[in-house]
Amino acid sequence: MTATLMAGMIPEYPEAELKFTVKSPTPISGSVLIVELPRVYEIGEQVSIQVWYETSATGNAFSWLNASQTAGGKLPYLFTQCEDINCRSVAPLQDTPANRITYGACVTTGIEFTPKMSANETGIYLLDDDNHKSCFHNEIPIPNYLMALAVGDLEYKSLGRRVGVITEPSQMDKVANELEDLELLLDSVEEYVGTPYIWGNYTILVLPPSFPMGGMENPLLTFASPTIIVGDKSQVYVATHEIAHSWTGN
Repeated sequence: MTATLMAGMIPEYPEAELKFTVKSPTPISGSVLIVELPRVYEIGEQVSIQVWYETSATGNAFSWLNASQTAGGKLPYLFTQCEDINCRSVAPLQDTPANRITYGACVTTGIEFTPKMSANETGIYLLDDDNHKSCFHNEIPIPNYLMALAVGDLEYKSLGRRVGVITEPSQMDKVANELEDLELLLDSVEEYVGTPYIWGNYTILVLPPSFPMGGMENPLLTFASPTIIVGDKSQVYVATHEIAHSWTGN
């Protein structure tokens, strides 16, 4: 991660440029960004800092698939896997489960690609004939490892008043049929736990065949392996496991 500019948004120093250094005391875990503030702040005071940075396509969180590695074979595919400490290759943050954050993001892609994140979609904006921007926001604090992004040939289908599935168009019929009871599963887990589901909509993203894990409980966007789509619903229990994480965390 390379920080290119730091600016502090501090009342007495609006838009003031701040001095910073980047050190690497433990290269395996990542670099440390140290910012010099203009004065000593007391416990309880709030300071807002903007960081302009670049990351690398080879970051540990990113998996890039060729079109041939997808089910439909139409477009390349990107997905992130931030668990356990890989989110630090996505953004400059304190990547520990104790540090819970809200986040917003806008993803710019070619118009043929559809981005999805572990957050609520707030708008899609056409930039020109070839590109668009999709924006997302998650207002519920989460540990960093639950930040997730997928980009590819994707479509969404609602399966009820607050549930739905996302996958490649070539797989949608199979996925929707297999997970047609998703709303009943969510209602059942909610009743069993005894407290309301707080996230709004629950969505499962079924990834391409090369996805190497069974599932990942990203809020609002559970990642699931296509191996749960077997035709007889015998593996749908994986969904109840991932739904339960919406209450328990990891």
